[in-house]
Amino acid sequence: MPYQGELASKSAHSEFLRNPEVQAFLSECAVLTPPSDEECAAVAKRFLPVPNSTASLPSFVFASDGSYYEASINERLPATRVGYIKIGVVLIRLSEYASLRTGGFVDPFKVAALQDKSTPLTFLVPSANVRWQGYQTVRASFRAIVDQQLDGAATRYRPGDPSTSLRATLFALAARRPAPLGTGNPSVLRLHRCPECGSGPIDVHDSPETQSCPQCHAPVYPSDCLRLWENVEDYQSNREAIGRLMMVLEHLLPVHFMRYVRGESPRLLSSVSFFLDGPLAVFGNAAWLHRSIMSYIHELNADLESRGYTPCVFIGLQKSGQVVDHVSMIERHIPTGRILPIDDDYRYKYVLAGRDPSRNGFGAETYYGQDFIMRTATGKSFVFAVPYPWESKECVRRFAEEKSLMENYPALGSATTLIEHLETDLYQNAVVPIALAHRYTAISLEPGGRVLDLLTRHALGMT
Repeated sequence: MPYQGELASKSAHSEFLRNPEVQAFLSECAVLTPPSDEECAAVAKRFLPVPNSTASLPSFVFASDGSYYEASINERLPATRVGYIKIGVVLIRLSEYASLRTGGFVDPFKVAALQDKSTPLTFLVPSANVRWQGYQTVRASFRAIVDQQLDGAATRYRPGDPSTSLRATLFALAARRPAPLGTGNPSVLRLHRCPECGSGPIDVHDSPETQSCPQCHAPVYPSDCLRLWENVEDYQSNREAIGRLMMVLEHLLPVHFMRYVRGESPRLLSSVSFFLDGPLAVFGNAAWLHRSIMSYIHELNADLESRGYTPCVFIGLQKSGQVVDHVSMIERHIPTGRILPIDDDYRYKYVLAGRDPSRNGFGAETYYGQDFIMRTATGKSFVFAVPYPWESKECVRRFAEEKSLMENYPALGSATTLIEHLETDLYQNAVVPIALAHRYTAISLEPGGRVLDLLTRHALGMT
């Protein structure tokens, strides 16, 4: 590895070219499976025609995307850091989107006006060597500030009403967990154990007062149920915990919006479709959320259908990852206007080759949506997911098989039509809502990250 600031030699590779041992080594190697066009052609035959949709496009599209940065205050020991999280949310009226083009060209002023409708949600968390409001450890500080911000006015649809906060949505989802941690009561949340003494389970209520562990009397918070605090350390980077928090917020916010609009106007909710950046899955210690989200979306759409309304279309769009890398290798072989539901056999043969299949099926403990690969009529390739169409995985007899059958997804045609309608050349294989949410949210390393470093140093009196 080079020293910081040291540039690599432009001729360092020449030693490998002259070394006879390199040629001998390469001549003795063979690939396990020779790549071939025939194999790619065989894969392409698995793709099916993209389903048509007779349903009209939604009136609105809700999209969210997140970004985080861990600001470093100094490079001396112990390292001192603060975490910044920003979630961008856009709500686009499709009639306005249709008017962006004028005479065959996109009007930049209208695009700017559309982007101005993005609403960011920011979270700040202490990281390495930083305490908040007199708490004794980074972990205790992290727990307290996360809970406060989840309940803060910035997350409420009605600032004076705690029942419209993001923390209230967390209560509603936590109540859906199976026994013994699920309470069935959206006002009571059950923690598996106290973060301080380990005793439990502990019931906490949706109230503004700080609650305590009945054994050690240390503070406990509703957001402790996410178990993000388990990855927080006092004197080292907490990027993993910060990244997990960002992921949780990305998945909570669409459900938060759904809960509020459902209570205010279910009919309006039927005219909204949702885009989320990334797979429909929750990873890490908060993975239990995926089951509750799956259950809630199914209940919501069943309720809308019972009222005679159109169910919501919910799409997770992946910009990177193993499936996206796989598609980049085979897309030239895929005919346009084709789609593939990724079943476990395909995933473990072509995407996760060499990995032992999961005993309970891929994503059994993390995913709440089925992945698809689609190549549109314009030749763009998308990896996206729509929610599983069941209340739970356990209520389906052969879930591992049923999840990848296209006939089980009546809203799939609406999802593919919407993606094709919103695709853009702004980035590779992108759609406008996610592109706008990301543009408003992304924290660049230069200069954005450096500005946050300077801001944090100044605020903590370390300049």
